[in-house]
Amino acid sequence: MIIKQSPDPADAVAPLTRVAPVQAVEEIANTVQDLNFRIAQLVKGQNYFGQVMSRLQPGVFQVNVQGNTFKMELGQQATIGQQMLLRFVGDSPVPTFRLLSQQAGQLELSRLPANTLLQAQPLPLPAADNGVSAALSSGARILSQQLAQAANGETSKTLTSQQVMTHAPQNPRIVAQDIQRAFTSSGLFYESHLEKFTAGKLSLASLLQEPQNQPNSVAESMINKQIAVLENQRVHWQGEVWPGQKMDWQVKLHEGEVDPDEHNTHADAADDRPISSNVKLELPSLGSVSANIVLHAGHLRVRIAAADQVAIKRLQSELPALATALTSHGQVLDALAVVHDE
Repeated sequence: MIIKQSPDPADAVAPLTRVAPVQAVEEIANTVQDLNFRIAQLVKGQNYFGQVMSRLQPGVFQVNVQGNTFKMELGQQATIGQQMLLRFVGDSPVPTFRLLSQQAGQLELSRLPANTLLQAQPLPLPAADNGVSAALSSGARILSQQLAQAANGETSKTLTSQQVMTHAPQNPRIVAQDIQRAFTSSGLFYESHLEKFTAGKLSLASLLQEPQNQPNSVAESMINKQIAVLENQRVHWQGEVWPGQKMDWQVKLHEGEVDPDEHNTHADAADDRPISSNVKLELPSLGSVSANIVLHAGHLRVRIAAADQVAIKRLQSELPALATALTSHGQVLDALAVVHDE
């Protein structure tokens, strides 16, 4: 019954003509809606990497494409873990991909020629235990997880490498090339490299070297690091620079002028912002040594700090040679000093 306000007490209570039973709330984003939503995230003509996740039946496999799971006929020779570059052709009447290429050495395994059209049957995601699912794209799910982990301090914003950067520490030119290669293939710039690959400016072999395309991919953990780099304009790397030598390295793009202690002093033009590089090493003969390098408008400032007085004297004796090496290559050197690291 319902209660109505009325000046007449007799009319205060009125019977209901019909009471409808409570109906179960329809599940948020049912399976069909979720599948359609995920397919809608794919862009026609865009290239995507696909990876064979499992074998469903002879010649038929489960393939992950951009966080979406499809069933595809790949032939008897396809292997779990195999990677393929696919171009999304369209979703009518069914999602279809064009096979562009496969990871080196695997094209022969599947015996599928390039440009083969692969029809894909979307597979639903596992249902939630409470019977309710939210229609989030795979990217949104990953981003949500990473933001939650970052808020709880569960993820690191530091790049850590298990591989040695260079094996030629005596050759500065090779060291520079190896360091550049290590950063380029770190996975931080993957989306930019994928765009270059699509434009024919980067080889597939180079793209496949990045973490996002490796077995046991750490692509999801890279998202938090990429966000941190964009937000802070800073890259922090830790690892073995050459065999047996650990290095801690930070590179930062500043908003304005930088004083010797790396503090911004005033705003500067957006296209001429200073870059600082800070390297910390524990060397066998010199002990703890750090180098702070600031490059701004073509001018270079270098400050080397050491904890040991003998090391400081030795480094100071080499300053003229270092200055000559820098200026002989056209570098404008504004400051070069060795100080005590307090």
